[in-house]
Amino acid sequence: MLDTYQAEGLRAKSKQTKKTYIFCLSKFVEWLDGAGTNLEEYSRTDIQQYIDYLVSKGYSATTINKNWSAIKHFSRWVKKEDAIEDISVITPPNILNQAPKALSRNEVNKVIREIDRSGSERNFAIAQILINTGIRLNELVNLNRTDIDISERKGNLTVRFAKGNKERQLPLSSEVRRAITKYLETRDDSIEALFLSNRNIRLSERTVQHIFEKYEINVHSFRHTFITKLVRNGEDFSLVQSLSGHANADMVIRYSAPNEEDKEEAVSKLWLSD
Repeated sequence: MLDTYQAEGLRAKSKQTKKTYIFCLSKFVEWLDGAGTNLEEYSRTDIQQYIDYLVSKGYSATTINKNWSAIKHFSRWVKKEDAIEDISVITPPNILNQAPKALSRNEVNKVIREIDRSGSERNFAIAQILINTGIRLNELVNLNRTDIDISERKGNLTVRFAKGNKERQLPLSSEVRRAITKYLETRDDSIEALFLSNRNIRLSERTVQHIFEKYEINVHSFRHTFITKLVRNGEDFSLVQSLSGHANADMVIRYSAPNEEDKEEAVSKLWLSD
């Protein structure tokens, strides 16, 4: 049934939404099997108990609501609207009121230092680009050599496979230019991809994630750090929006929201001066 739903029910959805919904529903199927039922015979009580189960397991509100969205969409597709009536679901926090988690200066310096010591020119160039341009992971792996323009005194990177198909150019600092140049000097092939795997094919998103998991770093945190730094430095929001590739200005504004460290620091200073 899930195969038919994916082909027909999710036809108009994005690739990522399809992937998310099918994953969530496959987990729901596993739970239903343990509860003695299936996707053809589940009831409203099954859905409510499954949502309650996710809550009891400590899943975040965002994760729980992704599962609920998938189940709700599927239930409407199979015309089981009665099974989704009056379901109690935890309300997720408004992401626009939350500052994304950014890395500290020490965390950034540590990962740069450790990757440099590893001796991998490729991984070092990847780290420098992610930290100093804030590009998305899928934008990174889709870069070609022709997207890099470097001279002795300046350089830029062109993001062509951007979200919303909006191409943008980003300046490259001297450290990034040096790292890319050093990496390209190790290449003796004519493959167009900027970053290659050990099998000489375009590097995958999963491989990049694996590189930084060894340092306990989430790749997306580099983007959060880049944008947060720009906002905290007082750069104009239109400039930050242009550099980050965010189509919605509200997504940039949220980086100015106080994070937990800001709150803790404010409270700790409360009685330090009159």
